[in-house]
Amino acid sequence: MTFTLFGRWQIRILLLATIGMLLTILMVVRFNPIAGQTFLTLLYLGLFGLGWDFGYHQLQRLRWDGDWNGLLQFAGAVWEGLFVVMLIKAVGLPGIDRADFNLPGLIGFYTSYSVLNSIATHFFFRILSPYSRFNGGQWF
Repeated sequence: MTFTLFGRWQIRILLLATIGMLLTILMVVRFNPIAGQTFLTLLYLGLFGLGWDFGYHQLQRLRWDGDWNGLLQFAGAVWEGLFVVMLIKAVGLPGIDRADFNLPGLIGFYTSYSVLNSIATHFFFRILSPYSRFNGGQWF
């Protein structure tokens, strides 16, 4: 399926609101890190991701088949995670303290989040919404 830009944004927001929030709540309850920083990190991943989706969509249009395979999705996830980590470590982000930033916690969180997103995108969405593929991934 070739996602439209609006479809990419809808799926990203839906995944953040479901998988992202549930995983963040589980991580906060289980490991008891600073809850505000964990939720803010998820928010920043989502906000930067919406911007990256625009770039991904433009790159996807340059591919001969117009599709975005799983390997490129994985590479995009790695880049997004590295970008947020580098940004937090280099200049910091509002609400996230650079000195108290838990890098191993973010790596574990973001790895879990990316794997669950990939599973949801490639399996569950195709079951829950079989006709969304004809709409470029758009739900609305």
